[in-house]
Amino acid sequence: MRTTPTNLLDDSFFHIERPSEPWNIHLEVGLEGRVNPQRLATAIEAAGQAHPMARARLAPHGAMSTAYHWDIPDRFDAMPLTVLKADDEEAVQAHRERLVSLQPPSNHSPAFAVSLIQGPVSDTLLIMLNHVLADGLSTFRLINSIMRHYAGEPDPVPDFDPLSRRDLKSMVGSRSVKETIERASILAKHLLRSASPPQRVAPDCAKPDEGYGCVLQGFTAQETQAFMARRQKPATVNDMLIAGMLMTIHRWNAERSDGKGRISTLMPVNVRPQEWWFEVLGNYSSYVSVSLEAKQLADFGTAVSAVNAQTEQLKHAGAAGILVDLLDIPKFLPSVLKGRLKDITPTLGRNLVESTWVSNIGRLGEAPSMGDAGKVTSLYFSPPAPAPMGMSMGIASMESCMYLSYRYRRAVLDGPAAEDFAKLCKTVLLGAS
Repeated sequence: MRTTPTNLLDDSFFHIERPSEPWNIHLEVGLEGRVNPQRLATAIEAAGQAHPMARARLAPHGAMSTAYHWDIPDRFDAMPLTVLKADDEEAVQAHRERLVSLQPPSNHSPAFAVSLIQGPVSDTLLIMLNHVLADGLSTFRLINSIMRHYAGEPDPVPDFDPLSRRDLKSMVGSRSVKETIERASILAKHLLRSASPPQRVAPDCAKPDEGYGCVLQGFTAQETQAFMARRQKPATVNDMLIAGMLMTIHRWNAERSDGKGRISTLMPVNVRPQEWWFEVLGNYSSYVSVSLEAKQLADFGTAVSAVNAQTEQLKHAGAAGILVDLLDIPKFLPSVLKGRLKDITPTLGRNLVESTWVSNIGRLGEAPSMGDAGKVTSLYFSPPAPAPMGMSMGIASMESCMYLSYRYRRAVLDGPAAEDFAKLCKTVLLGAS
């Protein structure tokens, strides 16, 4: 059995996560037809063999441990597949919402779970992955691997040992005094902004409950084209999506509370090198913060420009490395002290945790096929929405369509309110009245 050290992001997610607020990643594909469960199990096993970290489980450790490791067994401890029946779309949604509230344990191989939801007409393949193990792009890569093996297609992987490419500090850590100073300046500005807490999604819930819900929102090809037509360079599509989400929270809150103060989002940044940008399972997405004031959220164009100004500065400074630099500082503390972050996070969260989390895993130019199960008809992804966030948004695109997922905490929003929030966001993104 092989072992590999956890990286700095693995450690961070492990120490921040709490049982009631699981850090998990949800990704699902809708299919044209039916999936054979036995063949699917074989494909999952093959994908696990192709990607060592897919088989990883967190090794046992003591209270005074200063470092953690992943054990990588030759095979899964157990097959992570569950087959679920659904007589109608409401039953599919009920399964989905139960699954996004669960967390596959990191000390069990694999640290992900696959559900085959057999709907009334066709099947849905859904994967929930523990974020301590890997990031959203890893989840996307893993489900692609499973589908390729099921279809009997090649699943090429990089020609190097993926366990040799896990040192984030060597990848994006500060490399010069000038870079360190520039990053320190960005961090200082962030901490200064954090002196005032960000707005939270205003509650709208008839009966607060535990766990999470999920609203899926597909944009047709025509709607996606209308959204893309609003782009004004140098702004990116991602800038537009972030601006739209922050504007939605601004409008939502203005109708339900005073709506004062900044609104911010956590934005993942892929730090993988270009040559394996979509490859290698693990946590290779660092995070930066984008924050807008109310005056910058008056209209879509102003909001997009303000977001673009911040994201361009962050890219120029290599700001994704700031988090890696910071996480490197406490790595020698014993586990018992680092574990206290679970208790401290809710207190810090009032100021330091962003209003929301917007994550875009990118675009598939062509819908993949899963052999006799047919082509992929939809692609949805959602990142965590830990307290005190009320809502997160995940984006995936395929061919000419865009797919948005809104993960919400039932303690903040109920189902009808979350649907209303999603409709408002679509109105903001499309510029409809």
